[in-house]
Amino acid sequence: MKKVLLISSWTNEKKVLGYYLSPPIGVYRLQRWLQDRHDVDVLDPNLDNPIEFLKSGKRYDVIGFSPTKDNLHNDIFLMRYCRLVFPSAVQVLGGVEATCNHQQMLALTGADYIVLNEGEKALAALLDNLTSLSLPPSIVTNQFSYSTVLNADEIALATDLDYNRMRVREYWRRNSAVTGGDLLSTNCVNMYITNYCPQGCKFCSTTRFIRQACPAGTKVVAIPPLALVDLITKVLAQLPDTKTIYFHDDNACHYRQMTIDWCRASIRQGIDVSYVASSRINHFDAEVLDIMKRAGFRKLSVGIEAYSDPLLRKMGKGQTVRMIDDFIELTRKMDMPLNINLMLCVPEADRDDVKRTAEFALRMLENRNNTVTVHPYVKAYAGSWYHDNWDLIEYRYSTVPSGHGVKGGDAVRIPHRFLPRDAKVREILMQLDHAMENSPDFIKMKTDSFLMSQFSEKLCQLLLEVA
Repeated sequence: MKKVLLISSWTNEKKVLGYYLSPPIGVYRLQRWLQDRHDVDVLDPNLDNPIEFLKSGKRYDVIGFSPTKDNLHNDIFLMRYCRLVFPSAVQVLGGVEATCNHQQMLALTGADYIVLNEGEKALAALLDNLTSLSLPPSIVTNQFSYSTVLNADEIALATDLDYNRMRVREYWRRNSAVTGGDLLSTNCVNMYITNYCPQGCKFCSTTRFIRQACPAGTKVVAIPPLALVDLITKVLAQLPDTKTIYFHDDNACHYRQMTIDWCRASIRQGIDVSYVASSRINHFDAEVLDIMKRAGFRKLSVGIEAYSDPLLRKMGKGQTVRMIDDFIELTRKMDMPLNINLMLCVPEADRDDVKRTAEFALRMLENRNNTVTVHPYVKAYAGSWYHDNWDLIEYRYSTVPSGHGVKGGDAVRIPHRFLPRDAKVREILMQLDHAMENSPDFIKMKTDSFLMSQFSEKLCQLLLEVA
């Protein structure tokens, strides 16, 4: 048995608190997977003072980190501090950023190991063999290993969390201060019920995440319907004041019959909670939406991203404006509200593309039951096609903190966003930047909420004024 500490990514800046509206589910899934064989603690530095926690006197054999690019300077500080406090502990990195950016992670952090793709099985094997592990030096392999990817029953096991250990209510209390009273963020429990997105959109890194282990053609794996109903029942037993369960997967409703089956089982059991799910527009039809409404779904979240056929093709979205319109009409008839995700100044967009997308967003907001989350640009994530192939990337720098014996001061270069090639679109983006930083309207909105969905209407109106 090893003594293991798992540390989630740490933000101590108020401006990004809005991105941390729930406990670090991925870290707690690892704890659940390992807990029968190892002594596993979780440090959530967004709730606990990490310095005080690490000075508590408990010793650890292995410390796992889940760094993110936005907080990398803080995550590096914690890694260095852990080296001082636990000099003999093995440091392991995991998660999407560590997987898709492992070369830079090794160079910046000095970690001993990086676990690529899903971490449950790989980390368990590392812990079991740590004392006898002998790796030949200087070898990098591209050998695929399906054995590291969780199957359906294993996803159900990893998702069978003890929510009483996760301090969910502390997040609920904090959310009220950073979301402006957003209903979907109030007493909301996030769940992840699938493990893969095969789409390969050019702006996203999640497809690459699993493909580090498995080649193209890998199938989406989902929790079996009855097991999912059992997990929902457990959530409500442990957190009876839950109002919404939000399935945050890219493909929560990927398998049509499985969605129908678990909704029917939920109805039979009389489960009383509302649901929101993220999925693709081609996962829904009238029968599916009907059973979802009867089960308690009150909103769907879909990635439309752009309202332009040429741009959708360039982005790799695999959908057309006609498909989008048909989906919108179907959900209107079924009275199913939507949260629509859009990006305005996409790298390959022209002026007409961004205008059509902004106009579409405003049309969707005419139904006040809908919400639209509009991002003015495409964020730069390692592992995405744009990150590897687009030359117009804007970087920002963050500085590793100093203190508590840690020598910081290093400037860490972080990819921030992809800039559009079209000069007119780039000028539009610069004007949006200026307004969001200096306009009294936007400044006031930022004091009330950190959710991009609450800026979207004003942002699209401004774009149409300047375009």
